[in-house]
Amino acid sequence: MIRPHFHSGTGSRPRAKTIAYLGRYVLALLLFNLSACSSYQTVNIEKSIRHNTPNGVEIGSLVKVTTLDRKTTTFRVMDMNDEGLGGNTGFYRYADMKSLKVERAKQNKGDAAVWVWSILGLAALVALIANADSVSVCSPPCESPQP
Repeated sequence: MIRPHFHSGTGSRPRAKTIAYLGRYVLALLLFNLSACSSYQTVNIEKSIRHNTPNGVEIGSLVKVTTLDRKTTTFRVMDMNDEGLGGNTGFYRYADMKSLKVERAKQNKGDAAVWVWSILGLAALVALIANADSVSVCSPPCESPQP
C-alpha cells in the first residue's frame, strides 16, 4: 500500500514559487540578450561632418538614413566622401541627414547559443535540486513521519 508522505514546512507551494521564479529569471535573461543584440547603431552626424568620416561606417556597411524631410532609406555604402554617403539608392549628404544608423557587425551566434543553453541547463539543474527533497519512496509497511 502506498501512503502519502508529507514533509513539514515544505510542499508544492514553495516548489511552484521556485519554478515560477526560475521561469521569470530565464525569460528576463533571454529578453535582455535579445535586446542587447540591436542590429543598428546610431552615428553622430555632427561629428561625421567635422571629421569627414562617420564612426563605424565603411564601404560595404549597411546603413539606414533618415533625411530632414523624414524619408528613410536603407542601403549598402558604395561611395563615401567628406560630403556624404552613396549607395544603390542615391547619394545622401550629411547636411541633409536627420539620423544615420549603421548595422553592427554580426556576433558569433555559436557563442550566444552556448550561453543560452548553459543558462537553461543551470536553471533545470536548480529546479531538479529544489524538487529533490519532495521525493520519497515508501514500501509497505510505511512509517508515519514524526512531527
